[in-house]
Amino acid sequence: MNPKGMPATGGILAILLLAGCAGHHIAPTTKETATTTNQVPKETGNATNQEPLRIVVSFSEKAHPTPISGRILLFMCHSEEPEPARGPNSAFFWDPQPVFGIDVTNLSPGVEVVFDRTNFRYPKSLAFFGSDDMPPGTYYAQALVDLDNLHAGYHNPGNLYSPMVKCQASWRHSWDEQFRGGNLKLVMDKTMGEDPPVKDTDRVKGVEIRSKLLSDFYGREVMLRAGVVLPSTFREKPNQQFPALYEVPASGDYTDAWWWPEQEQQLYTNLPPPQMLRVYVGVQGPLGHTLCANSANNGPVGDALVQELIPEIEKRFRAIPHGYARFLKGLSSGGWASLWLQVNYPDFFGGCWSMSPDPVDFRAFQTMNIYEDKNGHWTREGYPRPLARSSPVTAKVVLTFPQIHWWEYVIGDAGLFDPVFSPRGADGRPQRLINPLTGRIDPEVAAYWKRYDIVSLLKQNWGTLAPKLKGKLHVVAGGSDTYYLDAAVDNLRDFLRTTDYGGYVEIHPGGHDGYLPMDRFEREIAEHFAAALKASPQSSATTQGISP
Repeated sequence: MNPKGMPATGGILAILLLAGCAGHHIAPTTKETATTTNQVPKETGNATNQEPLRIVVSFSEKAHPTPISGRILLFMCHSEEPEPARGPNSAFFWDPQPVFGIDVTNLSPGVEVVFDRTNFRYPKSLAFFGSDDMPPGTYYAQALVDLDNLHAGYHNPGNLYSPMVKCQASWRHSWDEQFRGGNLKLVMDKTMGEDPPVKDTDRVKGVEIRSKLLSDFYGREVMLRAGVVLPSTFREKPNQQFPALYEVPASGDYTDAWWWPEQEQQLYTNLPPPQMLRVYVGVQGPLGHTLCANSANNGPVGDALVQELIPEIEKRFRAIPHGYARFLKGLSSGGWASLWLQVNYPDFFGGCWSMSPDPVDFRAFQTMNIYEDKNGHWTREGYPRPLARSSPVTAKVVLTFPQIHWWEYVIGDAGLFDPVFSPRGADGRPQRLINPLTGRIDPEVAAYWKRYDIVSLLKQNWGTLAPKLKGKLHVVAGGSDTYYLDAAVDNLRDFLRTTDYGGYVEIHPGGHDGYLPMDRFEREIAEHFAAALKASPQSSATTQGISP
């Protein structure tokens, strides 16, 4: 799953759902080559100053010579690494930390904005946690301003941020009495830059094309991107066409392709790697992970992938341009997207391998039924609704829905699912299924979401889909999924058991990703292609099997 952005992403929830999954590289997002993470944070000001501690934020004229408007965020971290300016990360998921926000309009350079306890009173203050919930102790403070409220994430190019500063602080009870030292000043004097461009290698090639479909939707130029990993025999066999495996990233993006050759060496220590193109599709839109689905807020993303990007890849890299040679694979949000693409374009793709997918049945949307439950924050028994748990052994709740929605509210995030599943509101933003302040589930939005409920979609259209999906659905999940995703997969398995669908849905012991038999999936894809190739009348002498 994926938050208001992530590394070029959307909503902390996506990162959260990936905490514990195999990590991916996140390129530096600042123009500076040296970062503050390796520097000793500054201490707070004068220890003898008996004035109440106030955190005073401003920005330098050098960083931005003109007034700014946006939301200033103050992060109070338990450690100096990683910097919040680097974007949300999985550490937050297991150890939520305070963040506070103040909106500013036409703020001039050098003008100070004060964060103190009196600014953050419930119920609608921009404070996570609340004003009386920040235990005393050592913190590392960092300020940044999000100047772009149209894109997911607060680490977008052009935003300003300060160094991290070490301080003693608390906003519990009588903060002013406990902590003194006068003003702690944070000056936002650094600017976030673009991610450095990735460069082609012998094995990995970048693809970027203009999307007419998405450009028409947004009214501006929109590009489609992918990272293509070539099979090891690509140059040795210049006349051969290859099948293609389309990998849908969970929380990263198409740049994950540049890490595959290293993973390939680890996975195929005793066997030669499959001879197929491995394509990492770009999944990030302005509001975060698009889940590769057409939507009211993101536009015709799925159609653009199928009608524009994939045909271009097939033309450039000798991919076999037939459904029996196109495969899908993904984990978590990528698992949901791969299953969605297979179900919605059943003839275009020849099979999907979906691992720990985001909720595939909204009757089991993690720990709620969006059609029947009235509140997404509180269970019917009155307890905070769990969102994530620790290991299958302890199964301790580590994050709740009230927490994640309040965090999203403070940082100005639309979340992971609303930008994809919801209608667009009158303000041009995705409508929220769950009110981030009260937890109330909007029944009209829930009804709209049903068009993305995969189990419901299969049930309603099985007569048409059954022959097209025969042997193409392969879904696995952990029986104690960290994010409570297993119940929805159970429902999918229960439905498919009543049919002759020719695939499998498996529930393994374990959490979100510890059970994954990756080498097995690779073998199955190779075997699936070999069988499809043998049976296909469209195969030719220049189209050979996946094995070398």
